Amino acid sequence: MLKSYGFGSAGYNGPSGKVNYNVGVSGYAAFGFAFNRYIGLDFQTGYTWGQMNSVQNYVANDSTMGNIPFLGNLTLSLPIPHSNIIPYIGGGIGGSDSIFDAHTFYPIAAPINNNTLYGSQSDVVFAWQAFAGVRFQLDPNISLGIGYDFFMTGNPTFSYPPGPNLNAEFQGIRAHTILFTLQANF
Repeated sequence: MLKSYGFGSAGYNGPSGKVNYNVGVSGYAAFGFAFNRYIGLDFQTGYTWGQMNSVQNYVANDSTMGNIPFLGNLTLSLPIPHSNIIPYIGGGIGGSDSIFDAHTFYPIAAPINNNTLYGSQSDVVFAWQAFAGVRFQLDPNISLGIGYDFFMTGNPTFSYPPGPNLNAEFQGIRAHTILFTLQANF
């Protein structure tokens, strides 16, 4: 899966600025139950990662943002009669462990000093997603698919020592993903 993070904002102890991420990567796994050929519930987790391309008013130095989502999803499938094509749509809610890996992250106005962030911190925030696509049934138990996913999180805050902690807050991630799926039914 390729994931493109949307714009956000970042700030701590002062001004904030827009964040632009490079295209990142994602990998997911989901396990669930299909009530019938139309409705299914599943639990999804995985990992999503993106490198900060630019942060207005800050030097990011290859800093990254990652997310480990844990979502409950509802999927509605609409099989096309007399074909192996199955369009689907769905959504999910839950949370995400947002991980900020700071590689010498600091405000441009205050060069490297006590305002510099180093290392990884995490914060668990609310998350949700909406997705749609089409699966192609290869046999009764296996299908391949392609789709689109929109994933969004709440606003994570990361606390960095020393002394009085520096709190870095980011606007939640808005990610657009092209999905390539393999589904196995047991």
